[in-house]
Amino acid sequence: MKKLLSLFILFASSHLFAADFPDNASIYLIDAQQQETRIGAVTFKNVGDGNTAVQVNIDNSQFSEHFLSMRPFRCIEGESEWFCYLEYPYDLRSVITTEDLSDLEYQLLFIRKTPEEFGIDAWNGLYYQLTQESDGSITGTLLEGDLNSLQSPPEKTYAKPVELTEFIPGSKTKRLFPSLRIY
Repeated sequence: MKKLLSLFILFASSHLFAADFPDNASIYLIDAQQQETRIGAVTFKNVGDGNTAVQVNIDNSQFSEHFLSMRPFRCIEGESEWFCYLEYPYDLRSVITTEDLSDLEYQLLFIRKTPEEFGIDAWNGLYYQLTQESDGSITGTLLEGDLNSLQSPPEKTYAKPVELTEFIPGSKTKRLFPSLRIY
């Protein structure tokens, strides 16, 4: 019984002392050589009950402006691939927990294209699935898939229409920025 109680206390304390979110952090896209490109910042604010409000501010100085497929996009231009920021166009609560970072994930969407392509195709969507690390930083694992589900507003407010089950792991060698880190 003592062993069981000790294990319970150890388990409970590990969750009570999980890393909190910082007040502010920078957002970095990381290339295959582990070089970081700072693309913005996140402000975190504890709003109680384990919820944290987030506000993402993208640094436009890292991006070039393009008019692609009848709308403006901001892109980071690589030699063989561009990463174009896709601002989520619908309502989000912009609230996360240590177990659910999806509202932050939805604010970090991209579409890739080659420099030769005239337009842009949401079929080439890029989604960073985020995980909070023990040191408080957040890492993003790249997933690739179709973001065409964002062409129409979701039926319910605050719904998240991207189906991650239809995405595949992003290539660590072919993609311009195979990972992301927030710290």
